Amino acid sequence: MENYIKILYKKFIYGTISKDEFLEMRHELNKSDLPALKSLLSDEWNEDLNLDVMTDKDKEDIRSKLNFYVEYDKKRIFRKRITQIAAAIIPFVFILSAVLYIQQPAAKVEKDFVVSVKQGNRAQVTLPDQSKVWMNSNSKLIYRNGENNTREVKLIGEAFFKVFKDKSRPFIVSANNIQVEVLGTSFNVKARNGSDIIETSLVEGSIKLSGTELTQDYQLKPNEKATYSNSLKSIKIESTDNEVETAWKDNKLQFKSERFGNVVKRLEEWYGVKIISKCPTIENDIISGAFKGESLETVLETFAIQYKIKYSNKGDSVVVLYN
Repeated sequence: MENYIKILYKKFIYGTISKDEFLEMRHELNKSDLPALKSLLSDEWNEDLNLDVMTDKDKEDIRSKLNFYVEYDKKRIFRKRITQIAAAIIPFVFILSAVLYIQQPAAKVEKDFVVSVKQGNRAQVTLPDQSKVWMNSNSKLIYRNGENNTREVKLIGEAFFKVFKDKSRPFIVSANNIQVEVLGTSFNVKARNGSDIIETSLVEGSIKLSGTELTQDYQLKPNEKATYSNSLKSIKIESTDNEVETAWKDNKLQFKSERFGNVVKRLEEWYGVKIISKCPTIENDIISGAFKGESLETVLETFAIQYKIKYSNKGDSVVVLYN
């Protein structure tokens, strides 16, 4: 199997790999032993006479400059040709399935780090302070070492945080009008663009919620969820199921007692497609379910059987549901 992966890997580098071969290669990489794959692909890359061989120090310099450990699940990656820099990190791109947009503004190279995750993808990053962040589809994270010895993050979208404990440096997450302040804990924040609602779920530790529109600060306990409404300028705290709230970070699409219409929107984010639902009779049906690593077609087929509906593809990224 190692020789077969090498063959597919070479085809990818030279842009001759077919779609089926690419999917098979990605499948084999994802289920194989990570250290062994790093060695295998690094050796294969270094032996390629048509690509410049970079020293270990050069590779390490690239990783140090990025200052991020990234684990990313990307659906489609097809390239006709790869630049020398891309070739240098190819083994890690495919072992970790990682492609991120990372920005470091010239004036604040040592302070600001920006990570954007496109719709249909998810990522895991380790920030410079060693805090770990799992980012959901269509999300953006801006990290900076703030004034007064704080660590500050601005979030647009959804992310799960596992904050490195440092009593002398509070960690603050800003999401629209809400600020979440912690010292060391695990929690989930959802603040989608255009949404009236900001949700914060606490897994362990404790967090403080504050905001310019709130009359007081709120403190969450584990297994509690705070829901803030921008329009009402109010916050509601209730018990929650963290397994459901954070399932997405383990590549599990899970929903519990949700409207079918909301589930369709989640499928759009999860798979990076546009879904047009022409099934008004089931739009408000309450459903529960979970899928892990399943293709969109498998999920749609499940709904088709359960609700006696049909679906069709209109182009590469548009799906229509109908009765």
